[in-house]
Amino acid sequence: MRRLKLRKPRKSLVTRYVLLLAVALLFIPVLIPVSFMASWGVNLLLDPKGAGPDIRPYGNGLDIEADWHQASAKLRDATPEVIGDTLRTMKLKYPDATMYWVDSKGNTQLQLPEQSDVPAQWTLEDTIAFMKARVNGDPFTVVAFIGGGEEVRQGFMVFELPRKFMVITDDKRDDGRFYGVFLVILLGSFVLLSALFFGDIRKRLLRLAAAMSQTGASGLPSPIQEGRPDEIGRLEQAFNQMLYKLENSRQREQEEENLRKGLISHLSHDLRTPLTVLGSHLYSLRQEPLTDQGKQSLSLMETKISDLSGLMDHLLSYSLLTSKRYALSMERLDILRLVRESAAAWYPVWEKAGISADIELPEQPLYWSVDAQGFRRVLDNLFQNLVRHAGSGGYVGISVKLENGAEALIISDRGPGMEVESTSHGSGLGLQIVDLLLREMNLTRKTQTSPAGTAISIYPLRAPN
Repeated sequence: MRRLKLRKPRKSLVTRYVLLLAVALLFIPVLIPVSFMASWGVNLLLDPKGAGPDIRPYGNGLDIEADWHQASAKLRDATPEVIGDTLRTMKLKYPDATMYWVDSKGNTQLQLPEQSDVPAQWTLEDTIAFMKARVNGDPFTVVAFIGGGEEVRQGFMVFELPRKFMVITDDKRDDGRFYGVFLVILLGSFVLLSALFFGDIRKRLLRLAAAMSQTGASGLPSPIQEGRPDEIGRLEQAFNQMLYKLENSRQREQEEENLRKGLISHLSHDLRTPLTVLGSHLYSLRQEPLTDQGKQSLSLMETKISDLSGLMDHLLSYSLLTSKRYALSMERLDILRLVRESAAAWYPVWEKAGISADIELPEQPLYWSVDAQGFRRVLDNLFQNLVRHAGSGGYVGISVKLENGAEALIISDRGPGMEVESTSHGSGLGLQIVDLLLREMNLTRKTQTSPAGTAISIYPLRAPN
């Protein structure tokens, strides 16, 4: 017998998956800076100017607003000339900005530079409309009361700067707008690797399941090609080892079966000659004058030799049937005619054993595809079994009734049932031969037994057309 030793997995599935997780965790500190660099590189390709030196020199809106309010707060009680000088100084600091101031009477004063859309005289409606139009608009606008505070005693001063000259705080996100994409790609790669890992496991398990469910000509599955030496590989190896053991076991069983059949066949042939000789000598002894006790012993020996001869016939028939060498000639015959003929042959035996026969068979024929000799052998075995084990009931019934949608032949008795041990022990080969013959003729047997008797039903496996 071929022996296989299961090898230990060099790299288990758990180890491989933990290694996958470890690689993913170790690469995170490397991939995050790489993602930043890749994002910066994409921004540089898409927006070379935006990724270059900053061309917005005036800072953000909060710094400009604080600077403008600080300048206006220093002008408390200042003369128009001082206010003008302050505006000119701020103009030098913010050359791209537009500045002007409005006095307490609503008159527009110094404009740097002059603008046509600024009203010379401000009304309350003009002021409200101006404030509303400049909220979160472009240009960026800052309005501060001269002298600080919340009073319009000295008027107000206005600062306007196109937003393109400012550093927009919210625009800082541009450099990292592709960073999320790379993180998604990283996560997707991990999910893809996990899916491939478990997909490979599922594929190998399905391949193993398919190999287990498909049988070859020998009735056993075919060996599977072993894969990687992990847990599934060990399962594949164990499956192949099981197949080798089953094949060896089946081969030994077949050899033992062939030996047993050969032994039975030879015994049945070899014992038949001495039995014939013994029978002839017993016949010669019967011609001699014997006492009553001698005649009784002679009858007992003849009975036992007859039983032994029947056993040899059973053994030979069993050997032929199990080796598929029992010749059957299947014909479409009226089985009721065969039953009547067999019952007529057994009637003297039943009468001698004190068995009353109750035969109720219909007049119309019942055709089955059977072998005539084989079917008679079935009936003979059943009738012999009835006489031997159920003769105490003194009854045999033969009838026909529907069974599983087909007409069935019923042979019944009123004996003690098959569960009760009989005084005349048998080998059980008779019923085994009955079952083998019925199977070869596509028939089956169903037995119902109880202390009140036994009923045997014989019917086709499939209802006839």
